[in-house]
Amino acid sequence: MIDNTIIHCTTMPGALLIEKCKANLRGDCHPVIITIFERVHTALNLAEDAGLAGRVEVWDIQQFLSANVYEHSLFDESKRNSTLSDIIGCYNKIVLETETDLSFRIEFEAR
Repeated sequence: MIDNTIIHCTTMPGALLIEKCKANLRGDCHPVIITIFERVHTALNLAEDAGLAGRVEVWDIQQFLSANVYEHSLFDESKRNSTLSDIIGCYNKIVLETETDLSFRIEFEAR
């Protein structure tokens, strides 16, 4: 949760996730689903079927990460790998602090 936005990350959007999004909306929060490219339409269709079309954002993880790397490196190609390394470092810190399954960590060696 960031401010009033709740981010849901999943590779398999389903009915339970849509119920969480409904609860988010009832709580005056804005749900965002981040998923793999192949599941974006699934999430959008589930949201539409639940009457949530236009109220839930669905993002492709690859585009989301790519946009963040470009933005944080200020579109400077020479800074992209170090920027990606910094983002992954922050992610791994969150995993270490909040997850019991450390297999969620990402290994990345900047070039």
